[in-house]
Amino acid sequence: MEQLTYESASIELERILEELKNDEVSVDELALKVERASELITFCKEKLTATEQKVDGIIEKMGL
Repeated sequence: MEQLTYESASIELERILEELKNDEVSVDELALKVERASELITFCKEKLTATEQKVDGIIEKMGL
């Protein structure tokens, strides 16, 4: 299984949102798609927060 990256999560999330917007999701799939979108949003937020903290730490070490 492919490791999830910010980029792949973002692409998958965009695809899900497009499907929802275009009414391409059946009622049977709706809950699963919304749940997956929620997981992807959480993953992206956590990745952004971790990256921000890492960058802040590097900048602090550099004395900037």
